Amino acid sequence: MITAIGVISATAGLWAVEKDLNLFCRLASRVNGYVYLLPIPLAVADIYSTLVSLSLNSQTTELNPFVASAIQYGPVAMVPFLVSYLALSQGIALFMITTGKRLFGNSSSVKWLPFATVCGVSSFGPFSNISGVVLGFGSMLSYASGAISSVALSALVFRSLMGISE
Repeated sequence: MITAIGVISATAGLWAVEKDLNLFCRLASRVNGYVYLLPIPLAVADIYSTLVSLSLNSQTTELNPFVASAIQYGPVAMVPFLVSYLALSQGIALFMITTGKRLFGNSSSVKWLPFATVCGVSSFGPFSNISGVVLGFGSMLSYASGAISSVALSALVFRSLMGISE
């Protein structure tokens, strides 16, 4: 089922790949282009912190069935999963930039809100996993610190992009 959904999604998105790559290259070449790269390290940090968390505590379980099945099948499934997860993360971020422009207009500084929100949401996994390792696995405090950190990152990304005009 995961393979079928992946093939259908990849086929449906192929028509937009060139447009997305051009937008990504244009955004990444800016002075603050590193901000647009945030979804990639956040996705890597999420997978890595999940694997570390699962390896340190045998009582911890992965709630996302796609991640759990990729981990269960090992490196054969983990490498394609990581590549698709990176592409999905960056693709959603680019989609949110376009969505923000359509919702709020190209001249508004609020157009960056969807992108900043996606960065904040994608940072919840790494922040809560790292907090879980440091504070204790499965504690409500680790989830709370993950949520607070996600909101803070989202606010920082939004603040750094507010003065940008395109």
